[in-house]
Amino acid sequence: MKKINSFFRILSLLLAALFVLTAFAACKEKTPEEEKKELLDISGYTIVRYDNSDNSITKKTARLKGVIKDTLGIELTVQTDWYNPSSAPDPNAKEILVDKTNRKESTDALAKLEEKTGDAYIIDITENKIVILGKTDSSTLRAISYFIKNYVTPSPKGNGLDTDHGKSVIQDYTAIKNISLDGKLDMDIEFKSTVLASEQSASNILGYTATLDHVYFPSVIELQHQPKEEDNGTLIAAMSIGETPSGGPMSSLGCIMKSTDEGKTWEIIFRPTETFKPWFWAGQMSHIYELPEKVGSMPAGTLIYSANTVNYEQYSHIGVWKSTDCGKTWKQYTTVASGGGLKEGVWEPVMFYDDGYLYCFYSDDSDPKHDQKIVYKRSKDGVKWEREVEVCAFDTFGDRPGMPVITKMGNGEYFLVYEYCGADHDCFIYYKTTKDITSWNPKDPGTLLSATVGGTEYKTASSPSCVWTPAGGENGTLFATGRREFGGDGTNRVFVSFDYGKTWDTIENPLPYSWYNSAAAGNDSIGYRPIMVLGADPSVIHYVNITNISYAKGTQVQYARLKVYD
Repeated sequence: MKKINSFFRILSLLLAALFVLTAFAACKEKTPEEEKKELLDISGYTIVRYDNSDNSITKKTARLKGVIKDTLGIELTVQTDWYNPSSAPDPNAKEILVDKTNRKESTDALAKLEEKTGDAYIIDITENKIVILGKTDSSTLRAISYFIKNYVTPSPKGNGLDTDHGKSVIQDYTAIKNISLDGKLDMDIEFKSTVLASEQSASNILGYTATLDHVYFPSVIELQHQPKEEDNGTLIAAMSIGETPSGGPMSSLGCIMKSTDEGKTWEIIFRPTETFKPWFWAGQMSHIYELPEKVGSMPAGTLIYSANTVNYEQYSHIGVWKSTDCGKTWKQYTTVASGGGLKEGVWEPVMFYDDGYLYCFYSDDSDPKHDQKIVYKRSKDGVKWEREVEVCAFDTFGDRPGMPVITKMGNGEYFLVYEYCGADHDCFIYYKTTKDITSWNPKDPGTLLSATVGGTEYKTASSPSCVWTPAGGENGTLFATGRREFGGDGTNRVFVSFDYGKTWDTIENPLPYSWYNSAAAGNDSIGYRPIMVLGADPSVIHYVNITNISYAKGTQVQYARLKVYD
């Protein structure tokens, strides 16, 4: 019996060892040669483009060729699908087909797209053809971008096309507008922009009879740091509203709204009131922010609403409200700074978190040595604020730098835009950069924001904004805006940079408006301090601005969701 038991014990050990060896063989890493078998060798392919492709597709196809060479080390030629009828294309040729070529594979792929109701694109890989096309020029650009990002990627497997995620991809989406820039920038407004508030719909927006004399200082955020995952993705917007209720005097109050359907519809959730100085107006020059990390006793995801409380004849302060339940309830809990009235006040707060501190950048009229300067204060707990630090404080008393907005770029630098007002500066937009957010040269005005396009120099003035996104290229894309355009046609173009602000181009404004027409009509709120912020997807930018109702009198707060593609 002992011998039999010993035999089975040994047999069990051998079987276990065999199982371990089999499992190890199954789990061990594949050899380089085995890995290369998962790649599609495109070294013998030709890139074939539709002969009548739009110029933007032509440039994007050239970029595809360059990325394949730089990333995979494979040099491909590009040709169009034009051919002499006596020499039809070879159906067995290995080709990457871009746009609506005359090849059968392109026609078959386009038929699949016709089944989609929205604007769609397809990536389809057959035995010897790779099809990249969309229903429209815009979606074809999308398709090329998707192909570059998901197929032409650096791989330890070898120099081939990575098709691990599938050989056929169809994406369906609706884009109302595409903005491109010479192959450098590819951006969509992904759905129709929506109106949050306007003079024409005051009674519906506010819930009572009132005339909106002004709407200005809009800001918006996408919730990203909430403890309940279902709350993330909600949009929260803030603005300042000047209104005249029926039978009452004009007042200026803040308004906070939310959207749970990606900005298509909005509802009011809070009208802030002043508790520290209840006899003054609250909610002017407002700004909304979400804490990305814990600050003091405030957890990540706390909403911070900052705004001016003011009596223009004698007093102003920057008050702060907070909400820890996605904006359902709010509490005014601190004051950042205080000053006098119109000529001696503190204005235009913008909150920014960095490295354990909550920063508030704002414009300061309270220093008798300066007509106005830009400063910041910071707080470790969000309640008690350290002394102010000067960012822009110039020697000439009449100089008035103001309305600061700040973003952090991918190279680690902080980028700040502001308006440089005063007798000799006409409120042109300037910008400054620093590697240390606590260290600014307050005497240095920085650089005038300008771009020369087609021999025309573009500049902009008043109400600046900026944001940096990692999308759009190797260095990401930096956007900067102002209210009034100089040198162009008055459509207030947006400035873009692909080298962290060293050089600039311009694009059409995704939310266009005419400041000149409105100013002539007596409306001074148009374009008053727009804001661009990143979404949870950092290639998405949420944008709010004050635009015209009829390019004359009448203002509205408009929102658009922008998508930037690599």
